[in-house]
Amino acid sequence: MHSLHKKGRSQSLPNWKEDRTALHYRLTIMGAAGVGKSCIISQFLYDRFISEYKETVEEFHRGEYTVDGRELILDILDTAGAHSFPAMRRLAISTSDAFVLVYSIDDESSFQGVKDLRDIILAERTDKRVPIVVVGNKSDISMEKRAIMKETAESIVCFDWENGYVEASAKDSINVAGIFKEILRQTNMDFCNTPLPKRKRLGSSASDSSEFSDSTHKRRSCIVS
Repeated sequence: MHSLHKKGRSQSLPNWKEDRTALHYRLTIMGAAGVGKSCIISQFLYDRFISEYKETVEEFHRGEYTVDGRELILDILDTAGAHSFPAMRRLAISTSDAFVLVYSIDDESSFQGVKDLRDIILAERTDKRVPIVVVGNKSDISMEKRAIMKETAESIVCFDWENGYVEASAKDSINVAGIFKEILRQTNMDFCNTPLPKRKRLGSSASDSSEFSDSTHKRRSCIVS
């Protein structure tokens, strides 16, 4: 079992870089309000589902992992939904190494929101190809409640946009790890056969600096569907 060390609040989170001891990677989660961005992060890092909706302005999280004997520090930015601040959004886009764009499969307008966000990212980041994974959340709902079929979304995202696509359920913790494995796969970092040990939360918004307790180590499959 890997040892856990408490981290202090970070004033500025580093971009992707390699040093003597660790790899640093910054990931931004974006999408409309209420699609489950915070719930996905909570399940991935803390094995918890947030049952009560609370609007997010901007919140930082950190996970630390060991991959092939090297430390990976994953900084995750949870962004605002409907009431996003343009300046904060531009800063997030300009400083992130990759993006997870989340929509709810029972809300067609949230998929259009993902398309709009992707267009904004590509307009801002013309210098290089940025890893993007689109996530259809709430895969636990019945087929009758679906507003957009998996085959339709997958075709648009994978073939038209040439980005990664994952369906998941934050509520039931289905394929949540697959989201992060897919984004790391795009950066040539293979987590398919690697345990993902959980670490403590780094910090959050100024209004909430509480620490979560340590959670258990789990080995997850690499099924991205």
